Amino acid sequence: MPLRKRSDPDVLRVGDRVVAVEPVGAIPEGARGRIKLVDGFGWRRYWVAWETGEWMGSVDGDAVVAVDRVEQYRADRVAAAGRAAAAAERAAAGPDPAGDGGAGGGGGGRVPEHLLERSRQARAKAAQAAG
Repeated sequence: MPLRKRSDPDVLRVGDRVVAVEPVGAIPEGARGRIKLVDGFGWRRYWVAWETGEWMGSVDGDAVVAVDRVEQYRADRVAAAGRAAAAAERAAAGPDPAGDGGAGGGGGGRVPEHLLERSRQARAKAAQAAG
């Protein structure tokens, strides 16, 4: 019988060697351990036997990463930080140079220009009637 592939490589299993990617209680970031028990469906938590000899339960799945995936985890974190910085930079730059608040005639879920013009005309007509 052939071995079954893991459906999700990010899901840890009993016996997997892990590294803490954030402090977990008294366990510092970078500590190594081994998964002893997996618990939870929506929120995965683990019992981990750390190399220091301590055992800890209810370790959040976001706090540990498999040893062979640590470099990928770090690369993903750097990429996410870069995307967040770029988004913050765009937000700090203010409205787009076209001056339409990003509602230009392009696609991407934006309001078409002819509908914006129709709205402007209706507001002008209402203001003229009221004043």
